[in-house]
Amino acid sequence: MRKLIFISLILFITVCITLILWSKREDGKSIVPVINNFYNDFIEKNYSNMYKYTDFSRYSQNPDLTKEGKSSLAQGLLNNDRHWYGNIQKYSIDRISWRGVNKRITTVAITTLDGNGNEQILYDKVIIEKKGENWFITEYSSGSPWRTMKMP
Repeated sequence: MRKLIFISLILFITVCITLILWSKREDGKSIVPVINNFYNDFIEKNYSNMYKYTDFSRYSQNPDLTKEGKSSLAQGLLNNDRHWYGNIQKYSIDRISWRGVNKRITTVAITTLDGNGNEQILYDKVIIEKKGENWFITEYSSGSPWRTMKMP
């Protein structure tokens, strides 16, 4: 009996580890491109494509926004934070953490120049949720010194 319980426990642990590793690999395939698209457009201040990978509809009184409406909402929410970052040198994904079946939180390191030209690293928190077949950034918390958009 003990042998059966021990084998079952080992099998359960093996299945759990396999699922965790598989989930991390899948996150890399589906979440990393969303983060990369977001930050490439964020750095360039190109908000017109943000409807493809952001869903900030909770911040709007109109839940049925057009593509242009979603892009405009993203610009309104992010433009001030982008301004305070100034000259962004690069970004890197620091960590992707599991927050549920269809929810992840990502920490992104932003390297920027301060007022004296010195590099500084600031950290953003981004919540990504799966809606249908796609992943969308639903919340963004800037690491800039004078951030305006904060997660609840």
